[in-house]
Amino acid sequence: MKKITFIASLLFYTISFSQIHINEVDVDQTGTDVSEFVEILSDSPNFSLEGYIVVFYNGSDDESYKRVDLTGYVTDSEGFFIIGSSATPGVDISIGTSNTIQNGPDAIAIYQDEVSNFPNGTPVTNVNLIDAIVYGTNDDDDPELLAGLDQTVQYDEDLNGNKDTESIQSDGAGGFCVIAPTLRATNACILSVGESKADVFKIYPNPASNGYLYINSKLSGVKNVSIFDVLGKQVLKTVLNGDRLDVSSLKSGVYILKIEQERTSSTKKMVLK
Repeated sequence: MKKITFIASLLFYTISFSQIHINEVDVDQTGTDVSEFVEILSDSPNFSLEGYIVVFYNGSDDESYKRVDLTGYVTDSEGFFIIGSSATPGVDISIGTSNTIQNGPDAIAIYQDEVSNFPNGTPVTNVNLIDAIVYGTNDDDDPELLAGLDQTVQYDEDLNGNKDTESIQSDGAGGFCVIAPTLRATNACILSVGESKADVFKIYPNPASNGYLYINSKLSGVKNVSIFDVLGKQVLKTVLNGDRLDVSSLKSGVYILKIEQERTSSTKKMVLK
C-alpha cells in the first residue's frame, strides 16, 4: 500500500509541476508595442487549458491589472499557446492592439483557479500558482513581486541593450535567457558551446545520509536553493554562500532540488536516507 501511495504521489508531482509553463514573453518593442505576447508551452500537445488563468501584475503597487481566462482553449499540436496584441502572428487570445503588457518591473503568472478570484487590483499571491516570471526593462528589482510569486530572479529584457528586438525565453531548466524572439518555435537559449545546465551544478552525496548535501558550481556568487517534496510543497528555501547545504531537518525520501545562481537555474532529483 505504501508503494502504491508513493507512486501516486510521484504521478501527482509530475502532473502539478509539468502541465504548462511560461515559455517566452516579449513586453517591449519599438513604437507602441503592437506585437507583445506571452507564450505558454505544455509538455503534451493539444493540452486542455480548462481551469487555468493568466494574471498580469503591476510592479508599482504589486496588484493585478489584467487577467485572462484560458478555459475553453487548448494548446496547439506543438504545445504552444499565444496571448498577446492583436497584431501578434498567430495570437490565440488577443488582449488589445498596443501597449497591452507593461514593461516592468512587473510580473506574469499562471494559476489554476477561478478567474473571478482575480479582479483587477488583486494583491500578488502564490496560492494555486503554477508558474510565474518577474521581469523588467533595465529596472530595479521588485522584492514584493519576487517574494509574492516565490521567485528569486527578476529577468531583464534589456539585458543585452536590445529590449525592442529581443524577448525573455525559458531555457528549459527553470531559468530564462534574453535573445531574439522565437514565437511558436523552440527557444534559442544556450548556456555555452558544448556545455549543458547539468554540467554547471554538481550535488553530492546523492543519496545523502549525514544531514548535509554539497552543491558545487562553476559559477560565482550566492546560490538560491529551494527543495520540494513529491507533492510539490516547498519544504526548504535558503540562500547558500558556500557549498554545504544543511538538510538535517528533512525526513528520508525523494525531493526535487532547484538551484539558481547568476541567472542560471537547474532542477535535480535528490534522495535523503
